[in-house]
Amino acid sequence: MRLKKLLLSALMTTLAGSLLAFTPTAAQISQFQSLPKAQQEALARQYGVDISSLTGGSTGSASVAQQAPVLEPVTTTEAPVVVHQAAADNDSSLSLFGYDVFSGNSLGLTVVDNLPVPLDYQMGPGDIISVQTFGKTNQNLSLTIDRDGSVNLPDIGPVAVAGQTFAQLRKQLSDVIKNKTIGVDVSVTMGAMRTMQIYIVGEAMQPGAYNVNGLTTITQALIASGGVKKSGSLRHIQLMRKGKVVSDFDLYDLLIKGDTSKDTRLSSGDTLFIPVRENSITIEGQVARPAVYEAKGDITVDQLLSLAGGAKPQAYLSRVSVRRTSANGLQQFTLDLSFPMDRGFKLKNGDKINLSAVSMSLKGAIAVRGEVVRQGALNFKQGMKVSDAIGSIDDGLKLTADLNYALLVREINANQDVEIYQFSLLDALTNQGSAANLTLQEKDQIFVFDNGLAQGYWSGSYANSKAKSDGAVDQTREVLDAETGAVVITEENATLKIADKEVESNASGLRKASREALLKPIIERLKAQASYGSPAKVIDVSGAVKFPGLYPLAKNTSVSSLLAAAGGLNQNAYLSSAELTRRNTEGDKSTIDRINFSLKDAITGKYPVALIAQDHLMVKSQPSWQEGMDVELQGEFVFPGTYTFRRGETLKDVIERAGGFTEFAYPSGAVFSRERLKRQEAERLKFLNAQLKQEISAMSLRRQGSSVSDPAQAIAIVDQLDKAEPVGRLVVDLNYAVKGDKLANLMLEKGDKLFVPALNPVVSIVGEVQFSSNHTFNPNLTVEDYITSAGGTKRQADTDRIYIVKANGSVELPNNSFWFSRDYDPLEPGDTIIVPINTDYLDGLSTLSTATQILYQIGVAWSAIKD
Repeated sequence: MRLKKLLLSALMTTLAGSLLAFTPTAAQISQFQSLPKAQQEALARQYGVDISSLTGGSTGSASVAQQAPVLEPVTTTEAPVVVHQAAADNDSSLSLFGYDVFSGNSLGLTVVDNLPVPLDYQMGPGDIISVQTFGKTNQNLSLTIDRDGSVNLPDIGPVAVAGQTFAQLRKQLSDVIKNKTIGVDVSVTMGAMRTMQIYIVGEAMQPGAYNVNGLTTITQALIASGGVKKSGSLRHIQLMRKGKVVSDFDLYDLLIKGDTSKDTRLSSGDTLFIPVRENSITIEGQVARPAVYEAKGDITVDQLLSLAGGAKPQAYLSRVSVRRTSANGLQQFTLDLSFPMDRGFKLKNGDKINLSAVSMSLKGAIAVRGEVVRQGALNFKQGMKVSDAIGSIDDGLKLTADLNYALLVREINANQDVEIYQFSLLDALTNQGSAANLTLQEKDQIFVFDNGLAQGYWSGSYANSKAKSDGAVDQTREVLDAETGAVVITEENATLKIADKEVESNASGLRKASREALLKPIIERLKAQASYGSPAKVIDVSGAVKFPGLYPLAKNTSVSSLLAAAGGLNQNAYLSSAELTRRNTEGDKSTIDRINFSLKDAITGKYPVALIAQDHLMVKSQPSWQEGMDVELQGEFVFPGTYTFRRGETLKDVIERAGGFTEFAYPSGAVFSRERLKRQEAERLKFLNAQLKQEISAMSLRRQGSSVSDPAQAIAIVDQLDKAEPVGRLVVDLNYAVKGDKLANLMLEKGDKLFVPALNPVVSIVGEVQFSSNHTFNPNLTVEDYITSAGGTKRQADTDRIYIVKANGSVELPNNSFWFSRDYDPLEPGDTIIVPINTDYLDGLSTLSTATQILYQIGVAWSAIKD
């Protein structure tokens, strides 16, 4: 018994040390499975073996599955300790190139069954071969190569196979068996591969001895063992065999070129030695792969650029910085890579190379922006005019372009201050000899604005512009730099900085391009260049114009051109008088002057008005000008419809214009709606909604531990308040109004609606009754009679607060038992009896009565309109 335990212990040790390196035989697994379950678990815990891998699945097959190269340290069966990479020995934020490929924990390769064995695989002791004979005799043999390099064939004897390739072994065994046994066909396949021991030493994450299978290569061993420390070399990984270096592997060939020709397959007893990295050079800036690279011997700038993927198109190669630290201190070299001599500059360990970007200022060009077909940069030519840059109205401008207003932005000094010129595109393009067809200068920018018909949106894709004129330079994005005022090119999805603010400029798709958005960088640039004694050259326009706002004060701005900038006058503009507000500064004192003038005379030039910076032009509206003064009459009118009225007209006036009422009209049930009241009602509904929700929350806290029922009806009313549409009903007495009563005859307002229904002899009962219903009007019935006909009240009804909503919208409030007597004013057709809910039934929700009353009144009003 003791001997059996020792044998099983040895078996478990073997399994624990090599389970990942080869597949156990069926006999070994069967021996383990014969043990009691408790003993199996104890042995598995002791030797760190996954018991499911030994007890689960099929174990009776004689064929052995193939495996991918898998590593396992031979010194321990415990989980490997994760070794953290040391910090990079460079002070930049750039990473060391190539090390991330090997990052991660060791033993990370996944086992793959039935992996094909290459024909050039060299057989050796420990390999298992599966031989199947069929024909005269049928056998399935599992043969292991002995230590002496031979396999023992039954009835034939030993055959030497070690050192042969798998293809050679397969042919040899087939020939031997066929020669010795007549009438037999042979199939030779690979069983489990042998396990061999290798060593990984040097700057490895987990150096030591490892058990691997026969297909393991250098890179597979490195990855599965945890990779290379950042202090280790990727370019001089040495494969040593019997004390000699048989391969000096450069991982850069694999990482940069994808070359695996030198990724040698390992043999038993091989050693992978990773030396310390000796040479590191940093390259950053405008290159494809900025990083810290390991140099292999002498390396030039040109060779380093090749390792980094080459320079980007925007790299400025005429001034490349090389910084070197040596025993003599810090040295700076500036190279011009347009010369072969400088490209061959030899780099040393620790050098840092920086490739800067070229200047983004656009030179020898002009720019066109806004509502043009082809916006972007154009080559500048002496004598070029606006018409040359735009083209014709049909071919050069979008349909939404404003032909009366465009701007030319021009740099005027070394500080890149700008001045503005305003011109008419219509004059410039239809009459090329006119003064509006301005002569352009280098770096000029033309801004074309929309006419307001584009709904504020346009397609602003610079980069996707397919149409290029003969003089087109580059269709990347060109914008006005807010700091310098110069034309600059920006990349896709760049941000245009404007006076410490950022305005996103998405260069693809649709983009908001209102006058304000296109003018903003110009306005901000003018404000930025303002100084003491020289205010920002902007002017404000307000009042009866199409586009009120802030506009640049151009060199040639007049009142008429300023109005053109604002989109022109509205139809209600008052031409007889306008107001110009101006700030005057004398020393440290500032005063405000107001100048009134005839806008008509200023436009025609009869009495021109000079404009200066910071002026404010106010265009007045015509007195008593009103738009949308309409009232809508619906229902039983002789001539229903929408009528326009003037201020001061009343209900009686518009009813008479509509021919009065028809013979079927019921004026007492009229519904009069007013927009102003509808807005007030909407705000009240929001307030009641919030108040009721607050009361329900408070009640829920008070109800904890009590037996009060859940306030489901209050929650339902909250939902109704959310969906309720305000009517804005105003109670009117049309009978008195048509008679000219001063109190009843209301003055009309914009948006009023009046609905007069036909006579409907119905009385409605709603609220907390058994069955809400409508009943034929009977003047002899009381409120109690109608409620009885609706089945009576519910348990939660508040019988002391029953009220009536009259057909005209007014409310009659309860007064003790007065409702149920026959001495009060009788009910009328169209009246609605409302039985409210008892708020005490819901633990005192004070807002509920108000909310239900409003909802009932809204419902009654809508019912009257629909009927």
